[in-house]
Amino acid sequence: MYASRMAYIVFYQGKKVLEKLKTLPVDIAYVSEKQSYAIVYGDKDVEQTLKKQLKEVKGFKHVSPSNMFDENLNF
Repeated sequence: MYASRMAYIVFYQGKKVLEKLKTLPVDIAYVSEKQSYAIVYGDKDVEQTLKKQLKEVKGFKHVSPSNMFDENLNF
């Protein structure tokens, strides 16, 4: 059984957002400290919860689905 997973890009400023991401049910794939963004993988229905929980964290800017993610590929 395959889970419906999606890649998300989280734009932030500061370290508090990264600390919060570590406690959420997502897998952190890549963090660019220089450009202040992180690529995370999570279920498709986690986007609204992710936005809601990160909105309260100081330094959070934006969450968007990754344009490079191909949902037709299953591993």
